[in-house]
Amino acid sequence: MTAWDDYPASYRAAEVTAILNTVQAGECVCLAGLSGAGKSNLLGFLAHRASPPLPGFVLIPIDCNRLRLPTPDSLMALARRQILELANPSGRSGSSVVQEPFEALSICLADVFSDPDRRVCVVLDRFDLFYQPENAAFFSNLRALRDDYKYRLTYLAAGRLPLPPNFELSELFYAHTLWLGPLSEADARWSIQAYARRQGLAWDEPAVQSILNASGGYPSLLRAVCAAEASQPGAHAYAAHPAVAACLDEFWSSGPDIEALRQSRLTDIPLLMSRQSVEGSLPGLTAKEKLLMDYFNAHPNQVCEKDDLIRAVWPEDIVFTRSVRDDSLAQLVRRLREKIEPDPGAPRAILTIPGRGYRYIRR
Repeated sequence: MTAWDDYPASYRAAEVTAILNTVQAGECVCLAGLSGAGKSNLLGFLAHRASPPLPGFVLIPIDCNRLRLPTPDSLMALARRQILELANPSGRSGSSVVQEPFEALSICLADVFSDPDRRVCVVLDRFDLFYQPENAAFFSNLRALRDDYKYRLTYLAAGRLPLPPNFELSELFYAHTLWLGPLSEADARWSIQAYARRQGLAWDEPAVQSILNASGGYPSLLRAVCAAEASQPGAHAYAAHPAVAACLDEFWSSGPDIEALRQSRLTDIPLLMSRQSVEGSLPGLTAKEKLLMDYFNAHPNQVCEKDDLIRAVWPEDIVFTRSVRDDSLAQLVRRLREKIEPDPGAPRAILTIPGRGYRYIRR
């Protein structure tokens, strides 16, 4: 018995059908979803409940969030272990000789595909952690593996944004990029009632309709509005509730642009869009904070060196001692954390890289 057993069989039916039909045809899929879209829930449902589209077909789930370090070698090593566990027909673990991760993964796949009926879809959750230029060779390796087993090996890559166009791998996804937006009304109603049951509540139709209208069925906002309704029944002042405020802060902290909002079908949810400023950035930022946030948004999940950040934020200050610059940058980062982090004392979005600078994690 798993949590997925409680989900209705029709959960995200349109998305599940589109994904399975595509990978059954031997094509790759990019699942793009902004913060709180429910990507991991959909991938979990696919792995545990969706019917395999073909005999011999297997989904190999890889959660990049669970990697100790988000490096290509660690991902390939995890993929090999998962494939050996879920899709290895012979039970062999490969050579005992120490191998490079890519070589070991290649040998593992050769054994898997010795079964002519075997089809494998590698599901990569939070694959956007690897969208950095220095990983170009890694993306080429993944492309080479797919070309070796064309139409038998596919990738389902999930992240907040589609793959950048400058990687050789990216062209595999151009025709099959699926943006994850709000739940269907049936799925949203099931989610609301499931929340109520967990809390020992029984909401009538007006309460359910109020939650639906306010959240637009967007998963993270729906959960937050449910929490607001549970603590203040009938108040409907959802925007002021701490759970809703925290949800909105987290959503906008990743800096989604207007095109991503349109693709995700979110521009018609007033409660969500109410936090967007005229410039489309986080509300309440000073000019320097906005410059810093803009630089982080342009370099997500990368190490941003101190000197590069200082040049971006203080381009007018040619003469500026290093000690003063570092102190000013540290104070600016602290103020920005206070505005975008749920717990500034334990930051999850802006991480300090000792001796170098900072890394902005776009989830």
